[in-house]
Amino acid sequence: MADPARRSTSAGESWLGRFAGDVRGVAAIEFALIVPVLIVCYLGLSEFCQAYMAQKRMTHTTSQVADMIARAPETSRAEIDAVMDIGSLIMQPFPEAPLDLRVTSITRDNNGVARVDWSRGRGMAPLSGVQTVPDGLIANGETIIMGEAAYDYDSPLDNFVPAGTRFSGRHYLRPRLTDQIPCADC
Repeated sequence: MADPARRSTSAGESWLGRFAGDVRGVAAIEFALIVPVLIVCYLGLSEFCQAYMAQKRMTHTTSQVADMIARAPETSRAEIDAVMDIGSLIMQPFPEAPLDLRVTSITRDNNGVARVDWSRGRGMAPLSGVQTVPDGLIANGETIIMGEAAYDYDSPLDNFVPAGTRFSGRHYLRPRLTDQIPCADC
């Protein structure tokens, strides 16, 4: 038998009461609210990992190019260009087109002024004249090989962040076999 108090409520109130008390669709609504946030987090983390890997590849390329030049007793434009070609291979699977490289030999004279001996760049202008070298890196009369790189990372997020992402790095290495690495045609 039906409760007399329940019979006295109107049809609209009983529908509203039943709707408010119904919990059958709560999981679906929670899922619909949480999934977009999880998808954005997943895609953001994935993109961050790709960008981080591109930055690490660019840094590795910079150090390897400078290291290969620092191991030579002497060098030339053709040899530096060949080393830069190898550096472009290190960037794979990322495209090599946005990679800019430069290798520079810098010597600190007896007055403590660091001057460029030679410089060669791909996508970057060669350096000349006086350059700033971190303190304590080389003493007067010593030479250092400086490798530099810049990489424009292309991301699907560039549509949302139009400034883009540009990675850059610099590595200093001492010549291995000689005190100074000459480059006759640089």
